[in-house]
Amino acid sequence: MSVILSSASRLKPEIRLGQAISEFEADLSDEQKTSFRTYRSQSLNSPPDLSDVMRLTAEIDRRASGKVGGRCFGPRFTNFLQIVQQFAALGDVVVGGSQNMIACGVWSLVRMSLLTIVNYSSYIERVSALFMNVGRSAPRYQTISLLYSRSRNLQSHLSEYFIIVVSLCHQLLKFTQKSVFRQVASTLSDSEIKTFQSDLDVYANAIKEEMNLQMAQKIEEEARENSRFRALSSKYSKAALHQQKLATNLRVLKFCSKYDHEMAWKQTRKVGNTTLFSQVAAYQEWKIQAESCTLVYTGKLGSGKSVLLANIVDDLHISVPSKNIAVAYFFCRHDNSESLKGQTVIGSLARQLLRTMPDLAMVAELCDETNSSPDFDEILELLCRALPPNYKAYFVLDGLDECVQSERDILVQQLKKLQETLTLLLCVSFRLEPNNALELDPARFVAARITSIPDDNPDIEAFIEAELAYCLESRKLVIGDPTLILEIQDALLEGSKGMFLWVALQIQSLCAMETDQSIRDALVDLPKDLSETFSRILRRSEGSGRPYQRRILQLVSVAYQPLTRDELREALSVVPGDTVWNPSRLLNDVYSTLASCGSLLVVDEEDSTIRFVHHSVKQFLLGESQDSSSTAFTIDSAQWAMADIISTYLSYG
Repeated sequence: MSVILSSASRLKPEIRLGQAISEFEADLSDEQKTSFRTYRSQSLNSPPDLSDVMRLTAEIDRRASGKVGGRCFGPRFTNFLQIVQQFAALGDVVVGGSQNMIACGVWSLVRMSLLTIVNYSSYIERVSALFMNVGRSAPRYQTISLLYSRSRNLQSHLSEYFIIVVSLCHQLLKFTQKSVFRQVASTLSDSEIKTFQSDLDVYANAIKEEMNLQMAQKIEEEARENSRFRALSSKYSKAALHQQKLATNLRVLKFCSKYDHEMAWKQTRKVGNTTLFSQVAAYQEWKIQAESCTLVYTGKLGSGKSVLLANIVDDLHISVPSKNIAVAYFFCRHDNSESLKGQTVIGSLARQLLRTMPDLAMVAELCDETNSSPDFDEILELLCRALPPNYKAYFVLDGLDECVQSERDILVQQLKKLQETLTLLLCVSFRLEPNNALELDPARFVAARITSIPDDNPDIEAFIEAELAYCLESRKLVIGDPTLILEIQDALLEGSKGMFLWVALQIQSLCAMETDQSIRDALVDLPKDLSETFSRILRRSEGSGRPYQRRILQLVSVAYQPLTRDELREALSVVPGDTVWNPSRLLNDVYSTLASCGSLLVVDEEDSTIRFVHHSVKQFLLGESQDSSSTAFTIDSAQWAMADIISTYLSYG
């Protein structure tokens, strides 16, 4: 493919991009051509925004999930789709009429390709993994629209990048048009996938380098030029005024928050699908309210509250008909201290609401008065001045109980104040435990309604069936007697008591067993609760990695934010007190060492961060573990272990 692209270099990249789109369109059926042109026309009239990305990933999962509890692929496409959306949203003012048609054509054909390929269950795994890997290097810059017209190189690199994207989508289209027999022989090979990914990475890096160069030059020019002269020279330039508006909007949004609220949602959404909310009248009634109100989901540990709310975010993006109604969300994470602050949550909410406004110039002066993060009163003033009187929004907040009491009180107070000022439909989750049941006072929220996740959650049975089917298909679970699968289903359903987490961990444990008899023995003696499950997993998994098990658990417990695989690898190589670092102590295979912690740790497939499978694992290790001789530790001892490693690491010459 690279050879073909280079041989066509006599034509300008934007011309070749237009040709690639035309060739894609030519291979569509008449019905597909009508749909494609409709999508493109809609994008021209109303450029796609981030809500359209969320809406598309939600639709992908809605179509891909054959049944509840099935695999979730939509979030894998998010990063890649954001650069496509940013390109399509550059607009007629920035890129010009014909180029805007091309940019919107790219968004439309990508959308059509992904919604078509999800119908091929055997292919979606490989395709979603490809786009996820491409998304890691995707040049997602909010400032692209500010710099696009300044740099011919940037325009060229973006066109080259999307020529490859169109070529990939064209190949996916041709796959769907072949017979079942010919599809087997025409799937993307590993070498083709590597070529597409490599070519996209090359241009992604070129775009990033050019963006950095242009940004540095822009800052230098603005510092050199007289501001009054600059204002006069751009007064009559439509493009310049448009870029000025975009720069102002971006400044206001950054003033409110720089926190990445998407990652926690993506990680949670990938866990699986649920339809429980659609079967509950309280949710359907909450969704159609015209005034501020609150829906509180309660449930015990491991009952699937976070996954439920992550699915609600998708449902709202699909079902809310108007772009004028915002859908905001925030998932508090026990392993990210920043996410547990009321200031972070409210600032992120404000940013998500304000980005729906096309022009934020009327509040820009409020952001210039201070360089620090805005306080709650400043955020409220920003929202009141920027949002229209009839503005309506949804806000889904998960993990409120993860915040310490003081932050939780502040957060609830500020949310109530916002609900009294704006039309804000709030959905929150709260874990009921003996020591916090009294804190859930409906009077603390506006028009609150509480609904509980039942122990006999109908999704549990479907989840068990789908997970076992996936494990059998992927050969993670191997059984000799086909009827054994029914015994497994019955035992898991009886022991689950409404806990998805308990079920998931038992299935992973059963997958490690080598005979039907060992599986049947395990079914007779399943752990009664999560604490017993955690203890068994640690005892069974320590193996050759035992010297590292406790240190890994300590470091993961107290890290300010999740450590990456490489960061943990380096941390484990440090011997506190040493003055010289010895690289030969680096682990050769960090994954085999992580196996000493069993299924209690997960490595994120996108950013390679390491975290506990659930926050309850940390609670268990810090207080509930009965096996004090091997794994239990205090928060102080874990912090000292981390401090010793950091101080030693910093002392290396």
